[in-house]
Amino acid sequence: MSEYTIEQVEPDFLDVRRQEPVTVDAVRRRIAEPDAPVLVDFDHTLFAGNSTELFISSCRPSPVVAVIDFLVRGCLPWRLVPRGRGFRVRDYLCVVLIVVLTPWNVFRWRRSAPALFERHRATEISALFADVDRSRLTIISFGMAFVISGLVRGSEYESAGLLATPLLPRPSWFAGGKTAAAVEGVGAGGVARAVFVSDSLDDADLLGACRSGLLVPPQGERMLARERLYIPMRYTARVKLSPWYALDQFLLVDALVIAIAVSYDLTSLLHFGLIAPLLLLSVMSVYELGYFENDMVAARSEERPVLDPNVSRYREYPIRLQAWIWAAAFAAAGLGAAVLLGELGTDELLRAGIGWAVLLVVLRAVFFLYNRTRTERRMFVYPLLQALKYGAVFVVFVPTVLGVALVMSQIMGMWVVYVVYRLGGSKKALNRDVFGAVAFLIAAGLLGLASVLHGGVVEEDAGRESANRLCFVAALLWSLARVSKAPVTRGVRAGLAQRRRDRVVARPLVEQVG
Repeated sequence: MSEYTIEQVEPDFLDVRRQEPVTVDAVRRRIAEPDAPVLVDFDHTLFAGNSTELFISSCRPSPVVAVIDFLVRGCLPWRLVPRGRGFRVRDYLCVVLIVVLTPWNVFRWRRSAPALFERHRATEISALFADVDRSRLTIISFGMAFVISGLVRGSEYESAGLLATPLLPRPSWFAGGKTAAAVEGVGAGGVARAVFVSDSLDDADLLGACRSGLLVPPQGERMLARERLYIPMRYTARVKLSPWYALDQFLLVDALVIAIAVSYDLTSLLHFGLIAPLLLLSVMSVYELGYFENDMVAARSEERPVLDPNVSRYREYPIRLQAWIWAAAFAAAGLGAAVLLGELGTDELLRAGIGWAVLLVVLRAVFFLYNRTRTERRMFVYPLLQALKYGAVFVVFVPTVLGVALVMSQIMGMWVVYVVYRLGGSKKALNRDVFGAVAFLIAAGLLGLASVLHGGVVEEDAGRESANRLCFVAALLWSLARVSKAPVTRGVRAGLAQRRRDRVVARPLVEQVG
């Protein structure tokens, strides 16, 4: 179990109903009143952390848990659920799936949770309840009941009441706020007399319903399970690039270029549309390990490292070993798909697997060298990294002549932007898509001219006669789409911005008429 940074803040209470600060002594007097039920939130209040995130991140095996977490909490549009309650369903569904698919984690949690509670106990808040009769104290939380009961097991809070999400809740549990849960636990009269302590205005309904609703600064550092569960491309999307840019670059540039480069007819293009992303994910798992190492090395060695603020949150990211596990899994999936689709013979599988493994090791070595090369010299190692990323598939599959030209044009586009950046220029000043398209057209034109004049330059073997024609048409259409992307995107953004400005101008007129 990895250590978490525990940042506990000096309690500074605010009476929500009266909108005035309350001293710690006044809080103790209110809590001491014998007829007042005492309700306390758990996450970031009594516990200096988030119990759900801690449980998810502690479950094993990490790759399986990471996939569940990614699919349930990372891919589904929970923000569209009204009033923000989709996040409660999201966390519940994620935990239940983990329990169903990896039930041993329930027993692991029961063993490890009490020690975690002592490590993450919010000591200042906990001290307030030291003399409170446990029959008057109730922990109320939207976290999972078995997770919280596991944490407080063996502590002084084991005998306190607990209102939390059961494994089989009623649908109404997710529809109501904490007031409904509190009324069910201590009655409407008890809520009216109660003292409630919470760190979040998400509990505003109960803070306002209680006689004393006290708001305290969140205890402990914000923790997210995804920052301790490795998924390929997560670090790239969250730290190095934006999620949408990473998706666009991966699917609509890198994977598509690689698929076009090795396709020889329309059927093979469809096949490689599946195979190329899998093999590219294998490469990117190791490539991302270089990204991670680059940031960690830069933070220690460079005088003025350019780092995303999120880097510090991923210092314990378990990428060093798991990147290789995922790289091997994606390589096996990609090569297996190639065999099933008839693009690779079973007799070639062993050779392809060994060649792919060697390539991944070489890629890791080159990125290791890159990360330890002086920044002004990195521009000469960078194109080799790009060549290994784009050209990795050539280890297994035969590219077309124009496919090599297409890949080389992309490498040159990436390189020239990087050189501009390293020489102090603006990366945005050079459109990489336009540069790559022009470079490809020039290379294709020169190859075509040489073939016309001398023959045999771009001709393919039997069964692949149309390969270069397909590559040229597909690459040309793709280049036109990429070149038009920037003006289209600017137009859409300008239109949306104008609509927002129109709404802002129209709103006062509507209010005036009303």
